[in-house]
Amino acid sequence: MRPDQFFYPDTFTFNSSTYYGQRDSSKGRLYILIESDLCPFNIGDIIVQKMVDRERLFEVLDYEVQISLEVGCPGYSHLAVLIVKALDVKEKPKQITTHLTFNGAINAGGDFQAGNDNSITKNITIQQLHDAIEHCNDPEVKSLWQKLLENPTFASIASILAKSALGQ
Repeated sequence: MRPDQFFYPDTFTFNSSTYYGQRDSSKGRLYILIESDLCPFNIGDIIVQKMVDRERLFEVLDYEVQISLEVGCPGYSHLAVLIVKALDVKEKPKQITTHLTFNGAINAGGDFQAGNDNSITKNITIQQLHDAIEHCNDPEVKSLWQKLLENPTFASIASILAKSALGQ
């Protein structure tokens, strides 16, 4: 006897036998009515869901047998709850995550480099910095540079760097 189609609208086939139940695609489960507590399905079995114009294939990953209380299904005392994987669904390709880190400002004539784990190193000498400031027309920059040169801490750091560069 066919169970109530409201509660169990789907038809499944396994080993030439027809079963009635319900598919919950959001949880990847099939709820199939069975007549006893002996589950005819096992892990790895393939179950076919019959539809009007096609079939869907499901592989059983795990199962559990529950009492059905025979609501809408007289004669079916148990319910097989099958955790399944749809075999006709293509897996989505994994997206590769790319991280881009940007540090620093880009000015006219500056360098720009994009990518992962890239770096740009610029080296200028104190003499190059001094010459650039001397050719500058900004009096504030020149006064700040003069204060820096007269600072004893800067002078000691500069002398230590000069000694290490000369190998002394």
